[in-house]
Amino acid sequence: MRCLAGNSLLSFGYTVEVQRLSLHARDWEEMAKLDPLWAILSEPEKRFGNWDLTDFFRTGEEEIGSLMKTAQHIGLPRQQGHAIDFGCGIGRLTRALRAHFQECHGVDISTRMLEMARRLTPDCNFRDGHDLSSFANGSADLIYSNLVLQHQPDRAHVAHLIGDMLRVLAPGGLLVFQMPVHLPLRNRIQPRRRAYRILRALGVGESIAYQKLKLSPIRMLWLPRGNIERIVRASGGEIVRVDEQKTEGEPFTSGIFYCTHPS
Repeated sequence: MRCLAGNSLLSFGYTVEVQRLSLHARDWEEMAKLDPLWAILSEPEKRFGNWDLTDFFRTGEEEIGSLMKTAQHIGLPRQQGHAIDFGCGIGRLTRALRAHFQECHGVDISTRMLEMARRLTPDCNFRDGHDLSSFANGSADLIYSNLVLQHQPDRAHVAHLIGDMLRVLAPGGLLVFQMPVHLPLRNRIQPRRRAYRILRALGVGESIAYQKLKLSPIRMLWLPRGNIERIVRASGGEIVRVDEQKTEGEPFTSGIFYCTHPS
C-alpha cells in the first residue's frame, strides 16, 4: 500500500509539473503573439507594439558590448567558441553575440518567438527548450541569461536552470545570469498576473485581457543572494563576481552573477 501511495504521489507531482510548464509555455506563446518585443524588454512606453525593431536590437548590442568588457576584465571565458543565450526570445542578444563567438545558440520556450528569431537572424542556431538538456556537458564557453530566470514558474525551476547551465559550461567558461535578489512585499502578490490567469481560465481571450484590460501573465520571482550563492556552490560552480543593480522605475534589486567552474 505504501508503495502504491508513493507512486500515486509521484504521478500527481509529475502531472502538476507538466501542467505548470504547459501554462508557462502558453503564457509566453500568447505574449509572443500579442507584443513580443515588449514581453522581452518591458519598458512601459514601449508597450502595445511601440518598440522599433532597430532600436530593440541596438539595446542587445550595447548590453553584450558591456558584458564582454566585464568578461575581459575578469579574464573569462578562456575560449570564444560557443555561446548560449538562454531565454533568447527573438534573438536580441543572440545576434549581438555573433561578433564575439564562433557559434551562437538561442534557447526559448516560445515557438512563435523562435520562428521570428530564425527569420531575423538566420546565421544563429535557435532551439526550443525549457532548459539546456539538449546541450552536452561542458559544451559552452559563455552562457548568458538576462531577464529570464525571474519569470520562471517557481523557485525550484530557477535552481534547476542554474544547475543545468553550470553543467553545460565548459572548463574556463563564464556563466552570467541575472536574478532579482529583493522584491518589496507590496510587489509580490502580482494581482494583474493573477487576474490574467483567472480570466483566461474563464475563457476570456488573451487580446482582451492584455490589450483592453492591460493585464499580463508575466510572473516576477526573486531569490535572496545567499540562496543563489548556495545553489551555485551545490551545482559545482564558483561565483567570481556579483553586481547588484536597481533599474530606475523598477521595484526590485537584481544581482548579476558571474560564475565559472573551480580550476
